[in-house]
Amino acid sequence: MPLTPAARAFALPLPLLLLTLTPRPASGQPDIWALSNARIQTVTRGVIEKGTVVIRKGLIEAVGATVTVPADARVLDLNGKTISPGLLDLTSSLGMPSQPAGGGGPSGGGAGAAAQQGGPRGLEPEREAAHELKVPPSEIKPIRDLGITAVLVAPSRGLFRGSSALVPLRDSVDANDIIRSSVALHVGYQGTPGDYPGTLLGVIAYQRQSFYDAQRQALLLERYKSNPRGMPRPENNASIDALVPAVRGELPVFIEANNENEIRRAVRLAKEFNLKAAIVGAVEGFEALDVLAGRPVVVSVNFPQPAQTTGWSYRLSQRRAPGDSAAAAREAQKLIEGNAATLNKAGIKFALASGGSRDFVPNVRKAIAAGLPANIALEALTIRPAELAGAGEMLGSIEVGKIANLVVSNGDILSDSAKVSAVFVDGIRYEVSPPSAPRAGAGVAGAAPAQIGGTWTMNLAAPQGPLDITMTLSQSGSSFSGTMTSMMGTQDISEGQVNGRTVTWTMTIQMGGQSITLNYRGEVDGNRMTGSAELGSLGNATFTAERKP
Repeated sequence: MPLTPAARAFALPLPLLLLTLTPRPASGQPDIWALSNARIQTVTRGVIEKGTVVIRKGLIEAVGATVTVPADARVLDLNGKTISPGLLDLTSSLGMPSQPAGGGGPSGGGAGAAAQQGGPRGLEPEREAAHELKVPPSEIKPIRDLGITAVLVAPSRGLFRGSSALVPLRDSVDANDIIRSSVALHVGYQGTPGDYPGTLLGVIAYQRQSFYDAQRQALLLERYKSNPRGMPRPENNASIDALVPAVRGELPVFIEANNENEIRRAVRLAKEFNLKAAIVGAVEGFEALDVLAGRPVVVSVNFPQPAQTTGWSYRLSQRRAPGDSAAAAREAQKLIEGNAATLNKAGIKFALASGGSRDFVPNVRKAIAAGLPANIALEALTIRPAELAGAGEMLGSIEVGKIANLVVSNGDILSDSAKVSAVFVDGIRYEVSPPSAPRAGAGVAGAAPAQIGGTWTMNLAAPQGPLDITMTLSQSGSSFSGTMTSMMGTQDISEGQVNGRTVTWTMTIQMGGQSITLNYRGEVDGNRMTGSAELGSLGNATFTAERKP
């Protein structure tokens, strides 16, 4: 029987669809696994104390206590081990270049024009992470070894950052492996100092005007679609056109907002333009429970320093005895680490995310210690982020038909003693080796601290470009203080610690109307230091430094 035109329209893309959704097995690995005798945390269907998970062609074929092992499966006896769904992180910039490929959008005003004319980056809602993704395998393994099997990738800075892609953490990832593209439009509040919009007022004005322009464009497009005769064709503008699905409610909007004022500002923006918005970050969600109620939230566990939280000066002023600033710090730290527990008690449903921190899972454990129930934490790392990313039918729980993204550990993955032994991504097995012993004197407890006092010249390779810094350090035992001076001015170093040859410190800068905490970690070898830096919303960087004679 010949196909109708409508049937042919649906039939033609089917092979492409199947190629996209069916994971490709790794060379030399079987398509079929039977993970038997394991404790299985399904997340959505309770815990199976002893059962089997069957994987075939990258998907979960069967799961249960009485599953028959297929004759053609490779069997792994996981007696004493626990299988959990792979964890998801919705705040990643993995594999994203520091600037968009091709250098911005077309002329004609808006964000794309600003980029093309050499204006500030971060005003490009037309950017698509799926088109720019280039992930070095060396950056994937450390993340995957924590039990994270998929990340939502988007540029980490800007007012309009573009749309994100949900990426599986296989050894080799390209556009064909992406689980979902154009997951959400990502929005933030970081302006560019010295360039419009470099102030918070300019940021808010630019965002609101852009959304108003998008509403007008949506109206023009709808009118032209219904009756184009006699009506001028609406202007093509990549930046404004990219916002149209957001103001129509067709594309979710992830708004990064961390402190209380940002959270309230983001909620007002979402209400004004009727956006399908999720608040991302919300590290001071405990101060804004009223506006977060009933709204999707992605809570970062990249905890800020106590002195950077709203109300710190008030708490400090209430301490009258000398030296009570330490008590105020403990009080603030308790609020920060208990943020997720407070939201949970208020009935607010949320996902947990790294916020760019390398201590993602350890910080989740801190949140559990502060009162967040462990089962809620596991949901917030699996099924909840999967649903927020529009992939709840594919990821986030151990159910038949879902993608085989699994973690094998020697107990509940969020327990303090848990050790991950294997991770499955798209049904591909990746062994996790135990961490190697540190080099003698490099961060070993009890080892004599390296001597780092003096003046250092540092080169920071940041996503925004290289930055030359002069660092002046004064050391006392295993602690140190000092300053970092660059074209951005001079900032004080805080929380400087030396553990063997490992050096860590933090610094806070003011940018775009907000405080950003930078976390540095380096290793000293004589008069040379190398390491990395977590720059908060600015992304991640590496550095090298030499001590002056």
